[in-house]
Amino acid sequence: MTMTEAQATTAAPLAPIDTDIGVVLKAAGRALTDLDLAEVTGLFRTHGAVLLRGFPHDRAAFVAFSGRLTDDFSNYQGGGLRFAALDREAIDGMDTLMTTTGHSQSFGLPLHGEMYYLAQPPQLLWFYADKAPVAKGQTTIADAAALYDALAPATQAWFRDNEILYRRSLVDGDWQATFLTDSLEEAAAFCAKGGLQMDYDAEAGVLRTDYACSALRQRGDRTLFINNILFIYLAEMVFKNGWAKKNLAGLRSADCPIVVRAADGQPLPAEVMGDVKAASERMTRKIPWRDGDIAMLDNHRILHGRADTDGGERSILVRLGNPKPAGAAA
Repeated sequence: MTMTEAQATTAAPLAPIDTDIGVVLKAAGRALTDLDLAEVTGLFRTHGAVLLRGFPHDRAAFVAFSGRLTDDFSNYQGGGLRFAALDREAIDGMDTLMTTTGHSQSFGLPLHGEMYYLAQPPQLLWFYADKAPVAKGQTTIADAAALYDALAPATQAWFRDNEILYRRSLVDGDWQATFLTDSLEEAAAFCAKGGLQMDYDAEAGVLRTDYACSALRQRGDRTLFINNILFIYLAEMVFKNGWAKKNLAGLRSADCPIVVRAADGQPLPAEVMGDVKAASERMTRKIPWRDGDIAMLDNHRILHGRADTDGGERSILVRLGNPKPAGAAA
């Protein structure tokens, strides 16, 4: 590509991923290795969601490229849904390259932030369209500040005035899968680092944790609604109504292993959750996947989920971590 072509590519207007969110960066004849990493990180910081499209590469090249911009890749230790058919699978023998939650299932996943039931959720989420869905099954996204603004004033006030509580009850087998260890000492150390209060009931063989926090974050003068409330709230419902037992093979417990409550342990108000669900549906946008697409999402300001699939072939892979400090990308 000539310098004139490169300049024209850089100067070309960038389209949003969907409607009013994110930005699409097209290859225009470039390879991933040709990209100016400062340009990519600048778009990420500005827009919070960047979709890289049309770059010729394979899975190994995606892994290499994401590694140039990311520190502290997570192996999803402490993940909230590491059980039965919802668990993630490692890809190519790499514990930091994973399938999505419930990747073999056809149901959708509501909007959520990644791992907000821990004190330090990862900031940078990578998604790779190893096999894009032909129809349905798009990854959904939403701006957390816009979602907060879409909530009713009474709902906003409730979340300003009340913390929430993520509570886990992990039976034998589930706690080992969740914390990726057979050692209670190692599980306790992870919980302490993640801000979780842990208790182990040896007689029942159940490991319990509590993590209290706000459902809101602040970014400058904007309030963000970013958490795992809706995802976990609906997950508990499908356990209670029997759907999970019928459709998720391999469950070790009849109860949802993780629930969300008000800080006093009481259920979240039904009217509050009804408004959260309705506002989330209004603010949902979608990534229209094509094979080989790469998406970068800022997990500190962009929620994500999944639309219902049609049961067709779909493989979206994930990496979780934090952006390298400015000037450190290589």
